[in-house]
Amino acid sequence: MSDRSYAGNLRPLNIYLGDLTYTTLSLATDAFPLNIGFIAAYAEKVFGSEVNLKLFKYIDDLDQAINERPPDILGLTNYPWNFHVGQEMFRMTRAVSPETICVMGGPNIPLEDDDRTTFIKRNSLIDFYAYLEGEEAFAELVKRAMETGVDRAKMKATPIDGFVHRLSDTEVMKGAMLTRRKILDDIPSPYLSGFMDKFFDGKLAPMLETNRGCPFSCTFCHEGNQLISKVNFFSVDRVKAELDYIAAAVRKAPILTSHLMFADPNFAMYERDYEIVEHIEGIQQKQNWPRSIFASTGKNKKERIAKALRKLNGTLSMWMSVQSMDPVVLHEIQRDNISTSEMIALAGVYQELGLPTFSELILGLPGDSYERHVRSISQVVEAGINVVEVYSCMLLNGTKLVTAFSRATHKIGSHFRILPRDFGKLQNGRIAVEIEEVITSTSTMSFQDYQDARKLHLMVAVVYNGGGLSPLLRFMRQSKVPIIGLLQRLVTDIRQAPPSVQAVFDSFVRLTRDELWESEESLRAYIYADNNYEKLLTGEIGINLIQVHTAMSLAVIDEWVDYIFRTAKTLFGEEVCNHDAEAEIFDDIRAFCEGRVHNIFGDDRNEDCPSVELRYDIARWMRSPLATPLSEFKFKSAVKVEFGFSDAKKEEMAAQIKRYGTTATGIGRILIQMGRDRIWREPSALPALSRSNELQSSVQTAILGASMSVEPL
Repeated sequence: MSDRSYAGNLRPLNIYLGDLTYTTLSLATDAFPLNIGFIAAYAEKVFGSEVNLKLFKYIDDLDQAINERPPDILGLTNYPWNFHVGQEMFRMTRAVSPETICVMGGPNIPLEDDDRTTFIKRNSLIDFYAYLEGEEAFAELVKRAMETGVDRAKMKATPIDGFVHRLSDTEVMKGAMLTRRKILDDIPSPYLSGFMDKFFDGKLAPMLETNRGCPFSCTFCHEGNQLISKVNFFSVDRVKAELDYIAAAVRKAPILTSHLMFADPNFAMYERDYEIVEHIEGIQQKQNWPRSIFASTGKNKKERIAKALRKLNGTLSMWMSVQSMDPVVLHEIQRDNISTSEMIALAGVYQELGLPTFSELILGLPGDSYERHVRSISQVVEAGINVVEVYSCMLLNGTKLVTAFSRATHKIGSHFRILPRDFGKLQNGRIAVEIEEVITSTSTMSFQDYQDARKLHLMVAVVYNGGGLSPLLRFMRQSKVPIIGLLQRLVTDIRQAPPSVQAVFDSFVRLTRDELWESEESLRAYIYADNNYEKLLTGEIGINLIQVHTAMSLAVIDEWVDYIFRTAKTLFGEEVCNHDAEAEIFDDIRAFCEGRVHNIFGDDRNEDCPSVELRYDIARWMRSPLATPLSEFKFKSAVKVEFGFSDAKKEEMAAQIKRYGTTATGIGRILIQMGRDRIWREPSALPALSRSNELQSSVQTAILGASMSVEPL
């Protein structure tokens, strides 16, 4: 500890707070550490100059600080993506400063009391663990530290409200659970207090929280805890002030920070949110920021959310988090109070308004099966959702799904795998790796079903998501050719694909199987043995398979397009093969898509701009009402169109590449941050070959209107 004793208050209490992210391959989580910012701001309000607070996001920074000057109290967050590195930080701290008090808080702790007690007993490096919201609880702990001279034994002698702490291998002590604060403005703003200033480094994305709590009770989600079902709000005036503060700071950041994040579980669902949205839109008009907004939009009140999306001109996407479309599954996960049918029915409305839409499906939920999962995918893609994220069901501490009762009831079988990008080596040589448990079988889904569904997930990611091939998908919908049929045929006919496409697919299938382990212990033993950590560094293990193989597919996207269109042509049958007009339309759509997706991340991407001759104005067709046929948009004569990137997109992509790199892992991160609907090339008529002013205008409008298109261009 410090060379000056704390007893007698000879100096401020030194407190380090960390919400850690790995940076080994690329930035694993890029949100500002807003959570510890709240803790710090409230502690400063209560204790003033009696505390010296330092906040950390990056592992290396905290590693160095602990070794140079260990704190009196080290407080770390606990999420599935940083629990193990937190334990290693505690271990290292104990080695250099045995007196330091190690505190942890966060949702990644068992829900049931007995399991939570076992967790505390097992993790001896944690001195105190905070329940739920941590501001007042942490202040109580700091007060106890001051009263006892930071003496561990004295601090643990009696309960501390808001905390549970370990006394021995067999005994824990629990303080009273604090009442949730209703007036959230009593907690000072981490932004307006200056605690977030150091994180405007161009790497992290600013995050805001406008409310706390969630009225829904989904069994697979931390927010489904009934203890936080009541929603409390920060004032709108405070949120506006924070937005203004962030906007001013972003202008001075060393690297373009293009997006803004919200921690709210149901953003834009409440009437007051529109006032916040209006304020954001005002900032966008002044400084073209934020260019994209990540938020989990509300599960109900879709018309209200649509109004907000229209105001933000496509920078906020509609998240239709259905998880499943099957009524049996929705009942099993206690999602009955969310209208999935209403949600999907509005998808067409959002498309007509030019608003981007996203949806999430989860494989392996109770009651789910391969057939039900495929039907859910089919319903969502036929509704025209722009991006469908499909996940394996993760068993999260703190949720009902992970309880012994739920496991037994649904005969849940699971495997363990490395959380992508979440690993690193500390200065002391110890390795930290985060591991997740995922459902791979249930009473209604076999392990083989799981593996087969994952193959389909790859096709959803590569072929469907993001709009690169959206003209083909729209043509299929208009022609009543099921998109799910194409996705399934691409799996079954994979041996008809070019070798480079087969290589991507085979890699995905092999790694889907190889990434799964029977136990966490056996997986950790493998990582630590025989220098297998090097395999993490080279990307042989521990990657996000969907993201990485999507990135790999972009490197050979021309071959993918060839395979996709050959396969689609067989599904259309005589309609395309034997009718000249339909064949002409199909060929034009193929040429358009080939130009659109060509060479997105190559070093020569800005110079390698393909040009094609088109007989149909596909760009304008994609902005027309959904039922309008492409035949109504035929040019008087063929037009030569070039596909390139706008100056704004070149700037944004350059900033993203500088941040994440162009490895498969890095490109996977860029796809998430920019949005897959925003990476594609934009068509423009070559001026020398334009036939008329009307033609020139209609094609070039595609550049200006791409983000507002009915379906992503």
